[in-house]
Amino acid sequence: MKKTQPIIAGIDFSSPSENVLKHAVHAGRAAGVPVIAVHVLCASHLHHWGKSAGEAEAALEKEALEKLEALVESTVPGESVQCVVCTGRAADELDRLTKEHDAGMLVIAANDMSKRRLGTIASRCVRLVPSDVLLVRDWQEGDFKKIIVCTDFSVSSNTILEKAITEAEANGALLEIVHVIYPPNKDIWGKTLEGGESDTATYVAKVRAQTQEQMDQSLADFADRLKGITHTTKILESVVPSVELTYHINESDADLAVLGTRRQSKLASMFIGTNAERLMHDSEVSVLAVRC
Repeated sequence: MKKTQPIIAGIDFSSPSENVLKHAVHAGRAAGVPVIAVHVLCASHLHHWGKSAGEAEAALEKEALEKLEALVESTVPGESVQCVVCTGRAADELDRLTKEHDAGMLVIAANDMSKRRLGTIASRCVRLVPSDVLLVRDWQEGDFKKIIVCTDFSVSSNTILEKAITEAEANGALLEIVHVIYPPNKDIWGKTLEGGESDTATYVAKVRAQTQEQMDQSLADFADRLKGITHTTKILESVVPSVELTYHINESDADLAVLGTRRQSKLASMFIGTNAERLMHDSEVSVLAVRC
């Protein structure tokens, strides 16, 4: 993250807002970048006022700004946080402000009241906003203790891994680097390969060894930074990677998952889902969605 790229914290004054603000300030302090706290007023609220739209909007924005400044002062006293209030659709306004400020990260609450699915605004932000997006789960507080990063050994994985290492350094967290392969003893339909037992065992062992070599090679450029944090590697096998990753994350005592995502157009964002988004919906931890 460039020193000129701020972090934007989306604040809706729900119960997770304090955690969102704390994580944004923590990340900003670690990266040496400013933090902007943003509250978006819903345009439909103006219809409940008897005044003209202009007067109503000005009055509500003034009230919201005072409330936002009070939240900043009580949650992160002494920190320099710029407060901004605007009116419109939340996801669209956060998208606009992220572009306008060339922000490096947007931090928002997952607002997953069912503990299973992302809130509508959080989901749209992940699809639309050009920056990285940190989704903070409603029931999580404090620094992250264990971080899982998902890698596929591609060029973009270096960016994802670097962001995960930065988070681990900033939080003093454990880091687990995970890769998922198709089971080498299965055919394309998921059935166990037939053949000589020794031949199959040799082939499976060879594939697993080659995968571990790829993992080691992919981490070579990060050797110096990894020395400073406690880290492990894990190779999973599954015919459905997103399901296996979600299960592993939920069972591993992790509290943050770092993975890569691609931004979609507004039209596509209404209809198209991805493995990454399914993982974000179904995992029970906070997620840092890194733009690739």
